[in-house]
Amino acid sequence: VMARNTRPMSDSYDFQVVQEPLFNRDGKAALIGKSPVMGNFRTDTGQCLGTSTEKYAIVQNGALVEQVEDALSKVSELGNFTSQKVVARDGARFYGVYDFPSMVKPVVVGDGAGMRLTLNNSFDRSTGVDFTLGLMRLACLNGQMTLVADTSVTKKHSHKLTLDFITDAIHSCTLKFEESIKDFGTLAKREITQEQGGLILDNLAIKKVLAESMRDSIQMVWDNPTHKEDEGRNLYNLYNATTQHLTHDVEGGRFEYARRVSSQVLKNLTKARDKAEHFAKLTQRVPEKEKAAIEVTV
Repeated sequence: VMARNTRPMSDSYDFQVVQEPLFNRDGKAALIGKSPVMGNFRTDTGQCLGTSTEKYAIVQNGALVEQVEDALSKVSELGNFTSQKVVARDGARFYGVYDFPSMVKPVVVGDGAGMRLTLNNSFDRSTGVDFTLGLMRLACLNGQMTLVADTSVTKKHSHKLTLDFITDAIHSCTLKFEESIKDFGTLAKREITQEQGGLILDNLAIKKVLAESMRDSIQMVWDNPTHKEDEGRNLYNLYNATTQHLTHDVEGGRFEYARRVSSQVLKNLTKARDKAEHFAKLTQRVPEKEKAAIEVTV
């Protein structure tokens, strides 16, 4: 079983992966039904990154990045971009994170966010070729997820996969950017008290959305905002406290984990914004026995 939270091995992503048939101990070809089982091997390290049948087409990271960046450079309204490439799970998963400094819109007065696209590829069948829209907050360069529907565009790995869809995917995400900005604006309108912010973090820890040590780190940012833009007490600022810790203290070593936590926190805060019942659950006082149980497990 593969560990869920694997540190990125390196940012060297342009390795080649080849499919080789796998054999049983008695030398017979391993089969799923009538299809031979293939191992997807890195040619540089020899590691097997996953298994598949021959129907699963390998999409090489280097070729994918080249086509994506070529497509990005042709979409004039996006302007220049910066990028960061990350591999996780020994190279079984790849992420290309693209930020667009000229694509910036205000979330609330005095606080703007730029568009972020995250490209995802895998060699272990965990994802197809996937584009996800996110935001990068300019005040503190926090990466933020977005929950607006259809901000993810995926193509399965198959021999029919053509990368023509990339331009369409970029266009689709760009159209959703403004909607995502407005969505965060409504989070900012949901005022909370200083204490309610702490109670929400407590309850997210009980729900196992946050590890207890992470809850404490986010609470420190919530209690003493680093940026003037975060002095307001609302759900958006609480999410910013979360993303500030994840972006600057967690993501460098545990990229996938930081993305998953960010997404789960945002889902809970958005649900709390939209449903009074969920808001009440997240702001209820934590029973002492629950607190004691958490402290014992730390």
